[in-house]
Amino acid sequence: MTVGTTEKYRFPYPEDNEPIRNLPDILQQQAEGIERVLAKFDYGGGDQNALTARVASLETLLSNIKSNYVTLYDNDNNVFQGAISLNESAANFEKLTICFKSNDNVYASMDVANPNKKIVSLTTSFYNGNAYFYVKNRCYLIDGKTINTWKRSTSTVYQTGEVNAAGSNNASTGDFITITQVYGTRKMSLV
Repeated sequence: MTVGTTEKYRFPYPEDNEPIRNLPDILQQQAEGIERVLAKFDYGGGDQNALTARVASLETLLSNIKSNYVTLYDNDNNVFQGAISLNESAANFEKLTICFKSNDNVYASMDVANPNKKIVSLTTSFYNGNAYFYVKNRCYLIDGKTINTWKRSTSTVYQTGEVNAAGSNNASTGDFITITQVYGTRKMSLV
């Protein structure tokens, strides 16, 4: 009997020159080969419910992973001034992904590990010709359920503005960046 096997799982199959009278033996060999492979996948075939339990466990794990990724804020049309309020405190998350845009409609994002009580600098750049290359920045303080423009002290101005980094180097303060989405990733163990 001339039988070939598949490369990965070594499933047997008849060669072109194999006579039809050998088909029962070939089919038996295929069935036994498939059973051997499936037995390894199902903990050696000892527990028929083991595969079902493994799949259910993986589905639960996947569901937990999905529930650990939470939309905390979503507003593509957010105004360019003022604070934003999150659905939950940043203290509940090991990472925030902050999506933002400039008044030039340049979008960007930033990941912040252990985000609560951190100051982040959101920056975009926009090239509009040799004499016009704008760099825009806004510093935010992440504090519980609030993300707001940061100040060094109550007597100083907010840390936000833009500079034309080509040609004139003119700079101005103002709200040129706004947050559009915030996604949180909860602390989770896969064990």
